Amino acid sequence: MMTRFGRVSAAVITAFALTVPLLQGCATGSQNDPRVVAAEMDKPFNNWLDTLVTQVKADPKYKRLPLDTEAQQEEFMVWLHNAYHHRVTKEEFAAWVNSQYPNHQYEVSFIVSRLP
Repeated sequence: MMTRFGRVSAAVITAFALTVPLLQGCATGSQNDPRVVAAEMDKPFNNWLDTLVTQVKADPKYKRLPLDTEAQQEEFMVWLHNAYHHRVTKEEFAAWVNSQYPNHQYEVSFIVSRLP
C-alpha cells in the first residue's frame, strides 16, 4: 500500500526528476525523520506541491533535478517544506538547491517563483 509520503515522493520524483519514481510505496527512512513526517502530514503544503507538480509537468523547458536517492529526496522535501513555511527564505532555498544541483537555475527559479 502506498503511503501519502510515497505518493508525494513519487509525484516529486516524476516531476522533478522526470523519470520513473524511485520510491514505490515505501518510505522507511522518512519514518525516522520528524521533518519528513511533518511535510508528509501537512495538507496545505501537499496541496500546493500537487499544483507545483502539475505546473512542472506542463513546462517543457523544466529539466530533471537529480534527486536520485531517498536521502536526496527527503532532504529536498525538508528544504522545500521549510521554504513553503518561510522557515528559510526563498533566497536561502535557492542557494541551497543551486549548490547541491548546479546548472539547474531555471528549475530553481521555477520552483521559487511559485513559493507562497
